[in-house]
Amino acid sequence: MPKGKIPLLALGFALLAGCSQLRPAPMAATENGRLQGLWREDVAEFRGIPYAAPPVGAWRWRAPQPYPAWGGVREARGYAPSCAQPESKLMRLPEGGVSEDCLTLNVLTPLGTASRELLPVMVWIHGGGYVQGSGNDPVLNSPALARQGVVLVTVNYRLNVFGFLAHPALAAPGEPAGNYGLQDLLAALRWVQANIAAFGGDAANVTIFGESAGADLVNHLMVVPAAAGLFHKAISQSSSVGLAPGAYPDRGTLIQPSGFKAAEAFTARLKLPAGADGAAALRALSTDELLAVYGERDRFTPVIEGTLVPGQVGLLFREGRQQRVPYLTGGNSWEASLGRSIGGGFSPEFAARLVPPADKARLYPGLAGEALADAIFGDLVILAPGRYLAAQMRAAGQPVHRYYLTYAASALAASQPGVAHADDIPFVMSNLEADPRLKTVSSRDRAVSDLMTRYWVQFARSGDPNGPGLPRWPADDDAGQVLEIGARAEARSGLMAGRLAWHEQRGLALLEKAAAGNRLFDAPARGQ
Repeated sequence: MPKGKIPLLALGFALLAGCSQLRPAPMAATENGRLQGLWREDVAEFRGIPYAAPPVGAWRWRAPQPYPAWGGVREARGYAPSCAQPESKLMRLPEGGVSEDCLTLNVLTPLGTASRELLPVMVWIHGGGYVQGSGNDPVLNSPALARQGVVLVTVNYRLNVFGFLAHPALAAPGEPAGNYGLQDLLAALRWVQANIAAFGGDAANVTIFGESAGADLVNHLMVVPAAAGLFHKAISQSSSVGLAPGAYPDRGTLIQPSGFKAAEAFTARLKLPAGADGAAALRALSTDELLAVYGERDRFTPVIEGTLVPGQVGLLFREGRQQRVPYLTGGNSWEASLGRSIGGGFSPEFAARLVPPADKARLYPGLAGEALADAIFGDLVILAPGRYLAAQMRAAGQPVHRYYLTYAASALAASQPGVAHADDIPFVMSNLEADPRLKTVSSRDRAVSDLMTRYWVQFARSGDPNGPGLPRWPADDDAGQVLEIGARAEARSGLMAGRLAWHEQRGLALLEKAAAGNRLFDAPARGQ
């Protein structure tokens, strides 16, 4: 197929979409078979597309496998189940149920425009602390974003014990221990490369973007050698990855136990035999049996096993071993809302204890109490890592743009001290009305959302968020250029630079100790 052209099948239905008398269901031909989607006004949506075989039975805790071809036309009008996850006070369970048979994605494409040029592709990776979440969330699957001239893909990947359990008895020869959810994302991006042209998307212009754990996974994909060439731009929204040392299979760091230790603590509750017999018994358990013993304090995350993830993410960035792609990153003014939801060792008060009193007085003048603790949490967990990774991308010769979101939706502004963790998502997706928390949406809300969406889409097109009619967003440089998105967008130089630099220096020292093999401490597995 000539580069830059939509396949005839997709184009034919796009042209028919403009005829009010003839509007058949949208169709797309993938490598596995044909799909029939549905229309959402002028946007074609295809839901529940399998990108890998069900990771069940012998394939639980194994690398994702190819999905077999199907004959005829497969319905893609309803969401498939979200990936298996426990109930939690932090997030509601996704509608439509959960299952281990969940390696699916959704595609929204503005075929109704009948454009003959292939469109940029934006692949969203959802957050949820590696524990919960879904690519099926109505806020994420936004026709309004696709109408801006992009093909939007939202992905489901294995979570919690199914996605990130690193048990020594489960690792297959030649496969990394754990990191199954990360391998799922690689499989999804390979699917995009092979199939997205059937939906009008340009496989040579793919942007990965995500928030929270989704942004953490974006930053992991930046250093995964196997991800090279699978995407061409990256957006990291409120990521905590960069300065906090990640765990190894056999060695813990900071508050994280080693991957093996966390896995063995979890499986010990099941009272299973050791070795191969224990692995077989684990795979024989039902989804519900595994979730029944999953506690709120259990936490399974990507591990540095040396193959898929070759080292500490922040140090790999510093060594120039990340993907060389344009990079956009930032965070919100009240990221501490996350810590206040979780509490304990992840609370703002705990974070504040890590800063000596003299440094608090010097770096945070005029702040005290909750306001001080919240500011330290946001800097330590989100803003300093983002600034650090941005500097490493600049050093690698890549264009970098940073933002700081201070505009809170009008329905929330009176009830919270700033922009909470994840409040940016409906603004970026241009889908404010789909957020159940926003009982009313003001014209100012819509204007800020429109601004953010246009920046993000322009970045996906060209690697530069600047475009006609948009306030100038300068690239990050030695002066620390940041776009503050408040009631209006304004470029700021050196925003919070002194206090963020303090956290960067502290975090970098911890990273270096972890990489050198120092046991910062191998903490007990959560729940013990």
